Amino acid sequence: MRHAVEGVGEYALICLTSANGAHLLFEALAAVGLDARAFGGGTKNEQVGGERTGAAGEVQAPSGAADAGAQAKGGTKIAAIGPGTARALAEHGIAADIVPEHFVAEALVKALAVVEVEGRKVLVARAAEARDVLPDALRERGAEVDVVALYETVREEPSTEAIEAGQSADYVTFTSSSTVRNLTEALGYRFPLDARIVSIGPITSEAARAAGLQVHVEAERHDINGLVAALLVDASAR
Repeated sequence: MRHAVEGVGEYALICLTSANGAHLLFEALAAVGLDARAFGGGTKNEQVGGERTGAAGEVQAPSGAADAGAQAKGGTKIAAIGPGTARALAEHGIAADIVPEHFVAEALVKALAVVEVEGRKVLVARAAEARDVLPDALRERGAEVDVVALYETVREEPSTEAIEAGQSADYVTFTSSSTVRNLTEALGYRFPLDARIVSIGPITSEAARAAGLQVHVEAERHDINGLVAALLVDASAR
């Protein structure tokens, strides 16, 4: 990972798939004495996809940060899988060039179709257990892809009190495939089977169904705000 971080300015494209990944990438840069300037010299930003991440729109950088990001990035394009990831980048002075309309890897692959990657270096910074949809698609287009695992999801063992409290839950929310796997493995037969299942998006829903759960609600917008909104709509209708 250190080599990829130190040579971050050599990449034509950097893809980040979570807010955690964005923050941890900058922690890794700081650990080797680098900051946003490591991305190169100044060019104009181009926005692709359904979200703007510059001075206007829903995802905004702090005052002056969008300009700083444009100056920092140079020829390196930055892709974020959703607005939460874009906001995390903006906190570090980087305005994402590409944010897809739907916040799943397949949508990011589609959004990146306008970016020339053949024969160019691409960095995918992500969780250790992430799917390979994005790096595989980029390699198929001839990119030289480096995948850096910045973090891994580790399951905590719930206390007896937490398990007992959870059994009376009206809703269970899942924000990723790993949360489905970890919770069902941790609870086993103690899972609250009468609870309504709310999923953040189609990949998570697929994991829930594979675990034998019925998904009652799937968020239209695949982020935390979308998940909460979907739950509230469902609760108000009951």
